Amino acid sequence: MKNIYLGLKFSFSYFSILPVSFKTTDDLSQQNVLKYMIIFLPFIGLVLSSICVIIYQFMTPSWYLALLCSSLYMILYGFLHTEAIADVADALYAQHSNKNSYDVIKDPTIGAMGLLYTTLFIILKIASLTYLFLHNLYLEIVVITILSRLSVLVAVYFYDFKSTFVNSIKHSLDKTSLIIFTVLYIFIIIVLIGLKSYLLIFLSLCISYLFISTTYKKLGFINGDVLGANLELNELIMFIVVALTI
Repeated sequence: MKNIYLGLKFSFSYFSILPVSFKTTDDLSQQNVLKYMIIFLPFIGLVLSSICVIIYQFMTPSWYLALLCSSLYMILYGFLHTEAIADVADALYAQHSNKNSYDVIKDPTIGAMGLLYTTLFIILKIASLTYLFLHNLYLEIVVITILSRLSVLVAVYFYDFKSTFVNSIKHSLDKTSLIIFTVLYIFIIIVLIGLKSYLLIFLSLCISYLFISTTYKKLGFINGDVLGANLELNELIMFIVVALTI
């Protein structure tokens, strides 16, 4: 039980900016702690998006408040996954200059293409999320933030990574736990929005498979940055699809 609790806290501390403290005796490197850390990732999406929805509903709804809540959602996860877009974009374009893609993706600086793609992405994501807030599609927002992170959870299990940390998480994740929690998250999603959830689940799986497979072919490897970019791309496309089909 303690490992589950530590895994939950570790997940919040790593994937959000919500304040979480640990004791000096807490061992976060244990396999079970790492397992629950990644298993609770979709739950983090549920919590962060719910905070934004509650704030929006608690105050007087307006386009300006919708814009603020949309921005707050990205702030709550510390732009952790958004930063990955810049790294992946730079790595993909590095090949045109015969540069080493892995060196580029690990470089802490950002290139021109990374800046352009990230800027475009942030504009589209905030605009799409604001549109959903204005049309009261709160449950759809929550569901999408769960699904985008569930796609990362599934990818961690099925792919190999050029990352010691991600591979440590992968080796801690067993099939039984993956199936149980995946079914649980899908059940929550179906309860929240009903039959339309099947379309979003299918769309999320397709986006994740196509993006990760294509990126692997181009780069020759995948790492945590690719997972982060996959999460962001999942959310953006699903936000747009929902916005265009209401």
